[in-house]
Amino acid sequence: MIRPVVLRRLTATLTIGAGLALLALVGRSLTAYADGGETEVSGLAAPARADAPRAPEPLAPDARPEVDAWAPASGRDCHVFHRRRMCDGPRRVPLLEGTSRERAEALGLIGPRVAHLATSAAPPSVWVEAAREAGASPSPDLLFPVAEGRIWRGFGMRHGIRVVEGHSRRSRGRHMHEGMDIGAPEGSLIHAVEDGLVVYSDNRMHGYGNAVLVVHPNGDVSLYAHCVETYVVAGQHVHRGEPIAAVGQTGLAHGAHLHFEYRRGGRRIDPRPLFSSIPSLEDVTALREAERADAEDGRAN
Repeated sequence: MIRPVVLRRLTATLTIGAGLALLALVGRSLTAYADGGETEVSGLAAPARADAPRAPEPLAPDARPEVDAWAPASGRDCHVFHRRRMCDGPRRVPLLEGTSRERAEALGLIGPRVAHLATSAAPPSVWVEAAREAGASPSPDLLFPVAEGRIWRGFGMRHGIRVVEGHSRRSRGRHMHEGMDIGAPEGSLIHAVEDGLVVYSDNRMHGYGNAVLVVHPNGDVSLYAHCVETYVVAGQHVHRGEPIAAVGQTGLAHGAHLHFEYRRGGRRIDPRPLFSSIPSLEDVTALREAERADAEDGRAN
């Protein structure tokens, strides 16, 4: 008969031994996992290490509008804005020249006050009339501007929160967010939400980076900011769904996203109820997978 004291010591010894054996097994498994292979350890297979998630492949080159010539750039154009250092560049917008420049001059779209006129009040009637020349009747709703985008932050008052690369961060104070932030991989195409007239395509609006302003036939104005590059010029007519820029992070931006604003009578309004539909996570994932497959097919050919 085994004495109770001996039994307890034996049990403790067996428990410690089993624990040490388990630790050794786990250690060997983790070593195999870190080495990236699949190795048999005492009958258990260490799972192969998954590759780190990668950004979706860029769109096929033929899906991106061609630009004949780019306007002169002057570096990143960095300065202090609202007590924060930010860069409105690098400037990457099409060069306004030839007949496009003549049309822009005829409509009064040349000069430093164009953006102010388009955003501070209802746009001049001559711009609205020119926007109606686009031909199509305005739709009752708007197209979501980034097909593969996800809403990071909506319109309205925010209490001590700002968004950095899609994640909320605490900040002091209470402020009004007068637009919608739509996160997407840098370079994703931005589409016009409705037919209209481009009245601004440059990076002279401090904090907005490379940006586009479009006046629509009903007098509303849409703004697309923080673009890595734009593809349209002032005086150009655009149609609903037409690519006008690409997602970036120029200006006062944290992470690649589109800052979208919609104005009516010079006042910013919440654009969310105006969209015909907003892509779901499943829609965005399927679209990115399709674009990645198209890019791989293009490289194979």
